[in-house]
Amino acid sequence: MPIIEDPDLADVLLNASDDDIGLLIDVITDNGSGRVAVSNAVTRQLAAAKVSGPDELARALIAEELSRFGGNSMMNFVRGGKGVRYLEIASDVMDHTGAPKTSGIDCAAMEMAVIGKVLEQSLSRMSDQDKATLFQSMGVPYRVGMGPAALAALIATLGGSGIASYRLATLVASATMSSLVGRGVILAAGSSTLGRGLAVLAGPLGWAITGIWTAFDLASPAYRVTVPCVIQIGYMRQKMSLTSACPDCHTPLVSGSNFCSKCGARLITGLSSPV
Repeated sequence: MPIIEDPDLADVLLNASDDDIGLLIDVITDNGSGRVAVSNAVTRQLAAAKVSGPDELARALIAEELSRFGGNSMMNFVRGGKGVRYLEIASDVMDHTGAPKTSGIDCAAMEMAVIGKVLEQSLSRMSDQDKATLFQSMGVPYRVGMGPAALAALIATLGGSGIASYRLATLVASATMSSLVGRGVILAAGSSTLGRGLAVLAGPLGWAITGIWTAFDLASPAYRVTVPCVIQIGYMRQKMSLTSACPDCHTPLVSGSNFCSKCGARLITGLSSPV
């Protein structure tokens, strides 16, 4: 039996970097200070795993705790305390944040819809100069004075598969984690363009995202965990897809390759350059 039974979480959590997992631990344990819904023993176990390096058991415990946060206490009792599947959590977070929803979409699409909604809400609090810098870091031109509908359409085009969605997920996840746990994601080597965007936008985007948490009702203990976790896992999933396939032509990569065997794109730690 797989150590993480939920197929929508297993690959992402088991293949993620220790640092990315550490950010999930910070959210679930409230930076190690503990939450009412998480036992002291679990908090200590996860905090220790963050320091020593999260093994498979710690990653499975993250999946279990996130599952519990996703369900309400009565339904968790009926289920024997097992919580809900991640697919249900992602769908619930979509509804909670007001992200556009269509039937039959998978977890990756749900995560990107939530990420796009967070960015859309944040842009209303940013200057045109900051907006231009943000879109430039994602390789997309921005026209000063673009209205909400045009911005929403532009964000939606970035939410598909590939390097654009990775960039979008990275920016939003890093700002989200910075605003909630005090540190953002660590970029892959070679991510110079995206890194400059993060450096410039660390303040403006972080402040904007912090400002919209009230609108998303993160005062709720469950949503204070599930919303940022869905965003972080969405980033981790996009990162994983790019490190296992060429971001230009999506051909599966051979481990250790410097160039894509099909299109010849130069690869840096699994990502095409420049990111």
